[in-house]
Amino acid sequence: MARKVVAVDVPRNTLWTGLALVAVINVILVTLLQLLTPAPVAFQDQVFGLSPFSYAAIIGIFLVMFVYGTFYVGQMLGGKGTLVATLAIIVWFQSVSLTLEVIQLVLVLISPAIASLFGLLSLGALIWCFVNFVNVLHEFNNLGKAIAAVVLALLATGLAAGLLMAILGIGPSGGVA
Repeated sequence: MARKVVAVDVPRNTLWTGLALVAVINVILVTLLQLLTPAPVAFQDQVFGLSPFSYAAIIGIFLVMFVYGTFYVGQMLGGKGTLVATLAIIVWFQSVSLTLEVIQLVLVLISPAIASLFGLLSLGALIWCFVNFVNVLHEFNNLGKAIAAVVLALLATGLAAGLLMAILGIGPSGGVA
């Protein structure tokens, strides 16, 4: 599937719009999930709430930086993927992830325990899938190198996004300052 996603010639602007769209849909799904599953009693007095705009900013910043992180780390490790192909892979991957989130949301209505198990299994499958996608994207032909690229991209993304959000005043203590 990764080869097919890379082979489709979607314009860069359309892919960036797709990335913004998956960020917004993610915020909607997380908000619905929070409404359906209240916080445990131990956490009800603590402030964890973010406004939808703050949450969208956090997800958007993370996704944009993850695109660049995945691209540049792959290049540093000898990968051959392009920025547009990286963007296509991440938009497609996020779309699949959102589909699994919708299924989990439906399962929460049936059984929170089953939904939790489904969430864990989905996460494992998504990680395995993304490592293989990065392997195809950068033509590593080596899952160890792909795992290293994903781990380094996540670390770089987390660090860069955390610094940017701190500079912008976006955080869990009440949203945008």
